[in-house]
Amino acid sequence: MSPSKIYELTQKQREAWRLLEDEKYRRYLFDGGARSGKTDGTIAWLIYQASRFPGARILVARWRLDHARTTLWNLTLKKLLPPGCCGARYLEAPMECRFPNGSVIRVGGLDDAERVDKILGDEYLHIFINEATQVNPKGPRHWLHQVGVQHILPDPDSRKAVPLPDASAWARLHWTPYDNPYLPEDAIRTLEALPGIMRRRMLLGEWCNNEGMVYDGFDPEIHGFDRLPEGSEQWKRIRSIDFGYTNPFCCLWGAVDGDGRLWVYRELYERGKRADELAPRILQAEGGIGETVADPEDAEARAVLASAGLPTTPARKAVIPGIQAVQRRLAMAGDSRPRLMVSSHCPNLVNEFYEYRWEEHRDGRNDREAPRKEHDHAMDALRYMVMAVDSPATYSAMPLPGTGGGGDGILPREEWDGDAPEEPF
Repeated sequence: MSPSKIYELTQKQREAWRLLEDEKYRRYLFDGGARSGKTDGTIAWLIYQASRFPGARILVARWRLDHARTTLWNLTLKKLLPPGCCGARYLEAPMECRFPNGSVIRVGGLDDAERVDKILGDEYLHIFINEATQVNPKGPRHWLHQVGVQHILPDPDSRKAVPLPDASAWARLHWTPYDNPYLPEDAIRTLEALPGIMRRRMLLGEWCNNEGMVYDGFDPEIHGFDRLPEGSEQWKRIRSIDFGYTNPFCCLWGAVDGDGRLWVYRELYERGKRADELAPRILQAEGGIGETVADPEDAEARAVLASAGLPTTPARKAVIPGIQAVQRRLAMAGDSRPRLMVSSHCPNLVNEFYEYRWEEHRDGRNDREAPRKEHDHAMDALRYMVMAVDSPATYSAMPLPGTGGGGDGILPREEWDGDAPEEPF
């Protein structure tokens, strides 16, 4: 007779099994803190399913193959169902656990396109994606949070929230380490002692992540707004541009109030469009802009804009001083309000706040502190704007009257003149 094994479920795992057995649900999100029993409870149920339904094919996967092999194959599946227990046979090369009734549990990684195509070429009774948030950065803007928690279709623009058509088929269960009675007390104390954001994510299981974020102080609840305040029509206006074609072209509009607070209220974020195609849209969006600062390294694009009647000032491009300037504005001022506000009508700018991260330091290397060169197009434009507002040059490139917009004449800032801009919303 083959050996057997008894696995005793926790109360939370029993609750999860009841959901998994409920026929009205077909998609499940088990989210929460670390070491709470989510993975063990789920794989135990999949083992039960494999033994219950002859010929069942079940997929268990993680983003990285090496992580799947270590955590799912060796440390979880073999722990819950040791080789030989109930007749289970383990095939190492394909990472398949085969049952006497013909059922198979396959473990795989999703970090290789060819491997994914091969895995998904089969049909499965169940698919379990472990640590699904590894596919994208963690946080409340993750597509899985939008689908499984908010029950809306994934969209980076929160204003376009569309109800999930099959929301009734989703079940969600939130977990914390306190749900695992077998977790040692010292493990709980270690999680409780974690700093700020890590404690919220690892212990309390909140959807938040600022690990490696350049602007980890950004919070849309604090820095966000929907409409410019009354009286903003008279505020000084500024534009900033980061050029791109394959990568996004980004233009931001900002207004500075009487207290020096900068309100970024509009964005143009486009791929596959030339500067001459976008110039009319920028000019038509709003008049009365005092200055437009742009990436100084693309002289050709700046010349194209100037010939279209949109002259620009070379932006101050120093990265670290610019980042520090933005960070200072995100901090609370003496009136308990930040000095930088970002409109909800700028979804790409908001998204890049979450995606813009520092380069990871490699072991044994004293790497120079620098942000990654990705998800940085709106971030660059924002940095140009903040540097222009906080460190204005004495003179900037504005066409003198009668020069046709492309001449060499310049006017001091205090002599700029223009019509009062219209309310943008």
